[in-house]
Amino acid sequence: MLDLALRALAAVVARFPEGARVAFGAALGWLAGSVLRIRRAQVEAAMTRAGITSPRREAAGMYRSLGQGVFELLGLAGGGARELDAAIAFDDRSRAKWDAARRVGRGIVVAASHTGNWELAASALAREGDLVAIVKRISVRGFDAFCNRLRARRGVGAALPDGALARGRATLASGGIVVMVIDQVPDSTRHASRVDFLGAPAYADRAPAALAARSGAPIVVAACRRDGRGHTIEVLDVIVPPPRPSRTWIETATCDATRALDRFVRAHPRDWLWLHRRWRVPARG
Repeated sequence: MLDLALRALAAVVARFPEGARVAFGAALGWLAGSVLRIRRAQVEAAMTRAGITSPRREAAGMYRSLGQGVFELLGLAGGGARELDAAIAFDDRSRAKWDAARRVGRGIVVAASHTGNWELAASALAREGDLVAIVKRISVRGFDAFCNRLRARRGVGAALPDGALARGRATLASGGIVVMVIDQVPDSTRHASRVDFLGAPAYADRAPAALAARSGAPIVVAACRRDGRGHTIEVLDVIVPPPRPSRTWIETATCDATRALDRFVRAHPRDWLWLHRRWRVPARG
């Protein structure tokens, strides 16, 4: 039922001009962050702990960005908002780093994050080659179906974490791209490394580095941010595995990727999803 309702809403939003989508998105963000105050105290407390200047202002910017992202995706799902495809791209330095990683010839493991409009960023990366994103199932079934349909239409293959390494290795073997998020709490501490992230200890999933170690594919740490022209994809780091990666290398690569994201978020605080309960302990040991 929710899936059908979202599809109907998307058909309406697709008819909106760009300015209207931006305005409605800003209003939605204001409603969520300033009226309903959804996790607002948590967001500002986390920003304060991380040493972010003006956490109140940056939090408001984050909610506004999220609201705009909702209307962007609804417009895309309804077949409109085509100008967004031309408004998201690598910056010049990041394009050079990405192309160099592709020349390794082992595919690419993208260490992604909930930055900018991450769904739009994934569809932009799908233009670079066969792409599979390892995603957790969304608990609201109708919303999960809606998102997966949109991803499939835009060339983003989705796979659940179970069996992810096997699916990932097969994709990389054919020169494809595997996207794995690094800013979610992993399911188990056994597959995680402890690293300081934005001023507090957090568990970081070692799966992206483990996949890179087994396949020989470089890890491209990427993030998305809004700018005056649209959206920019930044390559924050490229981590190339040695010929015989050790467990220590996997640990180090995991921490290095998380620290690269930490630096990005500190520079662009409103572009990361602070709503995450990022610092909780995994459910399983």
